[in-house]
This record gives sequence, structure tokens and C-alpha cells, in this order.
Amino acid sequence: MKKIFLNLTFLLVMIWSAGFAQTVKDLGVFAQHTGNPVIPAYLADASFFYDAKTNAFYAFGTNDGAGGGNVFPPQAWYSYDGKTWKNKIIDLPKSWTDFAGTTAVWAPSMIYYQPTRKYYLMYSINFNVFIAMSNSPLGPWEDANGEAPGKMFFKGYDGQFFVDDDQKVYFNFNSNPFRIIKFRFDAAGKIFFDNDDARFTKTEATEFLGSYHYVLAAGLKNAFEASFIYKRKGLYYLMWSFKGSEEYNVRYAVSKEVTGPYTELDSSETVPILQRDDKNNILGPGHHSVFDYNGHTYIAYHRQHFPFVDSKRQTCIDEMLFNTDGSIKKVTPTHRGVQLKKIAPAKSKNLALGKQTLTSSDRVYANGPYAKRYRTHDISFKYEGKYAVDENYGTHWDAGLDAKEPWIIVDLAADHKIDSIETMFEFTSRAYYYKLEYLNAKDAGSLATVAAQKNWKMFTDRLASGAKLSPVTDRVKQPVNARFVRLTITHADIPKTADESDPVNADNALSIFELKVFGK
Repeated sequence: MKKIFLNLTFLLVMIWSAGFAQTVKDLGVFAQHTGNPVIPAYLADASFFYDAKTNAFYAFGTNDGAGGGNVFPPQAWYSYDGKTWKNKIIDLPKSWTDFAGTTAVWAPSMIYYQPTRKYYLMYSINFNVFIAMSNSPLGPWEDANGEAPGKMFFKGYDGQFFVDDDQKVYFNFNSNPFRIIKFRFDAAGKIFFDNDDARFTKTEATEFLGSYHYVLAAGLKNAFEASFIYKRKGLYYLMWSFKGSEEYNVRYAVSKEVTGPYTELDSSETVPILQRDDKNNILGPGHHSVFDYNGHTYIAYHRQHFPFVDSKRQTCIDEMLFNTDGSIKKVTPTHRGVQLKKIAPAKSKNLALGKQTLTSSDRVYANGPYAKRYRTHDISFKYEGKYAVDENYGTHWDAGLDAKEPWIIVDLAADHKIDSIETMFEFTSRAYYYKLEYLNAKDAGSLATVAAQKNWKMFTDRLASGAKLSPVTDRVKQPVNARFVRLTITHADIPKTADESDPVNADNALSIFELKVFGK
């Protein structure tokens, strides 16, 4: 009887837990401490990758924030817990940029290939596909073209690797209808077209490598771009994005063979599994990747920064679930996000979280109707200082287009021994020139009057050297006693505009995602 009671208790707990998990209330778009966006940057076309060798997560994508040309150079983002992210500039082979330039560096794909023990990274530059290889997921990268070293493979974009269970490597790319090709590798890890597979019956000539054979995933409904192949329980899922901008959404078709034909499963080509959610202020989720980790399947995708400014897209992650027939359940895009790993307790507390701020100026969002582009209407919104201390990468403080040497002051509410300050500037691969200062309570007075004080003490001076990559952490050898912290930005190497069709909202100014202050 006791055993039956214990089993029943366990069953009730499991049912309660499952119900609770499905009904956890999401956070708001302007909430503190959100999980989505997951990366503090404008990173679009999310290629998300978990690497078992290094036990870390990696995110590659299109640097956003400068219109269709985007922002060069590209960055690799990495995290050991799925929450705290750092970035590294990707040094692309010079032959690539000599040939194709440095604009439209789009939509990468990343894999680790066990047979060669190499990592492979694809980028399309101005619609030219290049592939590099490395012994590390963070590089250094060397060209992987075995047929024509240093050259492009073919004309195309939005390419994605797929490694099948038998370790055969395929590559799907371009807009509807999508093309699928097959690669082979030599002993050194270099890549060649595999034109010996009889299933690939169509041929395309290339500029440097002769020709490649391919199959077309033809006959798909509502397909546009950003195709991605995922395999589960013997079924191949060819997924893609439809429409664009704030209307982006994700659909799919399935096949029992990687080469197709791909067909609709339970309205999968007609009804999106991931789409905008106006009620929760989530716009344009799409151009995704899918990865498995710790028994769960996750979808990484970009969405528009809110309030809407096109070409300021950000990477988000949510869980992807399946029905018993193999169809994908509708994905709920969230602000809460997911917890990929158990997060270790922080060694030092962010003393600035949720604290009062004072700024030199705040930008106002223009929310009126606009014929050329959708806007988030009927909201009264300023990019205030409070959005720099909320641990929400979907918000930021913006001083405005005409701001000269803008500043933000954080009131820590009492004196604290602070030893480091982390700043997340809006354009994470660009140089910002700034200084950080502090005052203790005795020397400062109130938040209302502290800006006029002349006795600010220097914490960090980067007015001459600048910081060329963020997030950037400034430390002192000995902790200082401070209640107020002031960041002043003098200038920065930022792109002028994110979207030429909406200059009122999309012209870029001096801005930060987050300012974190650490100490006791």
C-alpha cells in the first residue's frame, strides 16, 4: 500500500510539474532580467551550435544595425553556461574579402565534422559562398576550398550544413526552390563537391570549380529563404522562413530521404510554427537554426528589436516540441527564454540592477504612422537610462542623435566597494571612447545634484584608446568606495543608419545595452 501511495504521489507531482511548466507566465518586453534576446548584440540569421568537445555554446550570425550592408567584421559569440556571453572577431581569409568585399557578410553556418576533426564555417559575402576550417570553434580560420584554394565555391546565400547519421555532409542554400548539394573531404580536411551521387541530377556551372550537381526541393508552398535541415527519428525536416522584416515566420516540410521529395505534414507549409506575437510585442521571428542539448530540442532565431527598427535583429532561443506523429508543435516565442544549463551562483552581484539613473538626454521613439515601413504604433516610449540597468538585451539607453558627450549616472543607493564595471555598447564590434567615474555618498549629495559635482574620481579612462570590442570589463586593483557611477561617451565608430527607409528611428546614436557594476 505504501508503494502504491508513493507512486501515486510521484505521478501527481509529475503532472503538477508538467502543468506548471506549460503555464509559466512570460515576462514583458521591458521586464528586468529577461532571457531573450539571449546575446547582447544585433545578431541576425542565428546559427547556433553546441560543441561537446569544449562544452560550450557558440552563436554565429549576421552583424546587424547598418541596413542591408550590415556591420563588418563578423563576430563569434560563445558561452559556457548559455547565459553569460563573450565575443571574438572572426578573421576571415583575406582572399575572400579581396574578391567579394566586406558588405553583405551574411547568414553563416557552423559544424564540427568528426571524421576530419575540424570545424567548418560558411559565410556568404555579397552572394558568394566561402567555407573555412579550423581546429577550434573560435579559429584561426583557413580557407577550406580543396578545388580552388582561396576562391568562392559558388554563387549563393543562406547556406546551411547538414551532417547525416552516416557522416555524409550536405549543404542547402538559396531561395525557393532550395538547392541541396553534397560535399566530400580529403585527408587534410579540405572540401570538394561530391558529384558521384546519382540522386543529384541537376548541374550548375561555377566560376572557379567547374560545376556541382544538386537536387531542387521543388513544390514547396509559402517558402522564401533561410532553409535548414534537421533530422529526428528517421524523418528529415526541411525548414525555412517566409515573408520578411516584422512579418517573418517559420514553416517546414518533411521527407524520409535527405534529397526529398519534401511534403507537408499537418499543415506545416500553410500554418507557421513560429510567427509574430503582437500581444507580447514579438515581431519578425525567423531565420533559425535547431540544436539538441541535454535531451531537449531548441530553436534559435532572430526577432526585431522592440520598438521596431528593421535591421536591428537579435538572437533568441526557445524550446521546440513534437507531436506523436512527428509534426512540430507551435513554438511560443518568449521574453523569458530558456535555461540551457544550471547557472552557478554569481561570484559578484550586479549592484546596478534596477537602480535609479540620471541621464544627459533620452531619445524619444517616433511612433506615428509611416507609409514606407511598419512601426510600433501608439506607444509612448523613451530609451531611458533605466533600460541600461535592467539586464534585458532587448532594451537600451540611447542619448539621441544630437547628443554631445552624453552621460548616464547610476545611483547604487548606498556606498559599495566596487571593483569592476561591465559596459555593453550597442555596436559590439565598434570602438567606443569613454570614461567611467565615481563618487561616494559623502562627497556627492543626491542623484538630482550629483551631475554638477566637480570632484568625480576616475575609475577608467578610455578617452584616447577606446574599447574596440564589447562587452568590455574595466577593473581596478583595489576596490573603491562608491555610491554613484557615471559613464561618459565622447565618440564612437558606429554605422550611421540601420535602415535608410526610416531615418527618424533608425539613425544610430551613442547608446548602450547594459551597464553593470560589481563589488560588495
